[in-house]
Amino acid sequence: MALSPRHIDDIGGYIYFSPLSRGASGKPVKIHTNLFVDLFCAINPNTNEGQTIIRDIESLRAKMATDSLPKPAMGPLDCPRDSARHREQLNRARKLQRAMMEDQHMRRERVLTTRNARIYYHINQQPGDRVPTVYISEVQVVGTSDHEGGLYDNQGVGRRSRFEKSRAVDMKNRHVFLTGSSKTPRDAFDEATYNTNLTNPAVFYIPRNVANQFRIAKDSRLGKEAIALSKELARLLSENKNNRVVWYVEGNGAGLLQHALNSVSASLENQSFKFINARGRLGDLLRKLNSKNAKMDGEFIGYNSDKGALLTLTIHKTEILEQLDKLPVPFGYERITRRYLKEQISALGRTGNASRAADQPNMLRGAGKTMVEVLMQVHGGC
Repeated sequence: MALSPRHIDDIGGYIYFSPLSRGASGKPVKIHTNLFVDLFCAINPNTNEGQTIIRDIESLRAKMATDSLPKPAMGPLDCPRDSARHREQLNRARKLQRAMMEDQHMRRERVLTTRNARIYYHINQQPGDRVPTVYISEVQVVGTSDHEGGLYDNQGVGRRSRFEKSRAVDMKNRHVFLTGSSKTPRDAFDEATYNTNLTNPAVFYIPRNVANQFRIAKDSRLGKEAIALSKELARLLSENKNNRVVWYVEGNGAGLLQHALNSVSASLENQSFKFINARGRLGDLLRKLNSKNAKMDGEFIGYNSDKGALLTLTIHKTEILEQLDKLPVPFGYERITRRYLKEQISALGRTGNASRAADQPNMLRGAGKTMVEVLMQVHGGC
């Protein structure tokens, strides 16, 4: 864990989390405004599940600044022959050591993990704080999954065919559906056939508890399972550098692909990519694919009434349009398709409710409202 908490250089961006966390009962709890967009996509405070996560976060009010503080070494024992002056010097040294350890411990980032969420926070007392305050730097909605992530495919032929985890590497002439929104791999396969109009696509499945680690508005902080899946996807991309593969990237699958490309050095000129309700830093993802000569033809960015995907297009519209301009110059009808795609993204990026949600991180500063109050207000308007 980092000794220097995230956002400590932007203390003005913190606001109270909820009306109950202003410090009237227990420790004050604050959260950074740049987490609003990802919280908006992950938590609906008007639902029972959303309220449960809010209560988990509010439980940080009971955290002590010195929870789990290690006992410092106290140095040599007092000797009966020591002078009063020497004992006084030892006591001063011990008090200073204890104060230094408490200060370092308060600033250390810690994690509260519940059944519903993983909350990164530190406890500190900044100028203007009446008492030590909990500062939240990230919230991840978590869950459990009975299914392993990775590549799934139909094994066997005919009635003996079974859809299960695959160790295959050769994806020549295959279509692969990369998704993190389905509950099970079988659900992901059904979604793949619906979205691709194919009867036998392969599926790269991301469990929901892993998919939720990918962010729209800020860099993602990944756990071990997400890192392992990123490496597996990078290996598939690299091993098939000379094969024709069509990737359909849905939802938070875009976040995993963005991280996987960091480990891919090969050209992807034989592989093409299409996006369906992509969530994440899509502009940066397109930049990485452009740098590896990947194919992106036709209306390769699709949107179908998904709140997170709409916010992705709104927040990253400028970067997305810039990368579209850097694609190879299209010919014939493809030129018209490209122009239509840019017009569609520009229009979606100006959608009223999405723009209002995307502007909240700046509007929240100094507004006097809590994060939960604004979440309820914006969700009610969507």
